Amino acid sequence: MNIKVRSIPSSGLSFESSVMPREIGLTEDFINPEQPVTVNGLFERVGEFVLARVEMTCGIENHCARCLERLSRRETFKYSLEFELAPGQEYIDVGERLREEMILGHVPRTLCREDCKGICPGCGAELNTEQCECKEKNKE
Repeated sequence: MNIKVRSIPSSGLSFESSVMPREIGLTEDFINPEQPVTVNGLFERVGEFVLARVEMTCGIENHCARCLERLSRRETFKYSLEFELAPGQEYIDVGERLREEMILGHVPRTLCREDCKGICPGCGAELNTEQCECKEKNKE
């Protein structure tokens, strides 16, 4: 996902795109590869820099850290990016920077809900939906 530096006017350039995750290198396990990534941004050229305010929406898939329930949702991330231009540089690679920001900002420990009770380490019961049998066994 490249932006041509010359196409950025002094008033700024609005950008909108929809791509599949693999097109911008997002092949991580927590990204849904079947849902498109939408990118909206405003690019401004300031001297030898391009400043960008970008919103990226993509499908996120992971598991609850307590009960292991599969979680699937679309989430929007907002980034402020800065690209320093080298002499004669014609394009900036926005996709690679978005990929980096996404990976660095990923929170692997996610809960299905704030009050998730998790899984009993003794009997393996999913405590959000089942009763723990450990206490009953210990009474006998």
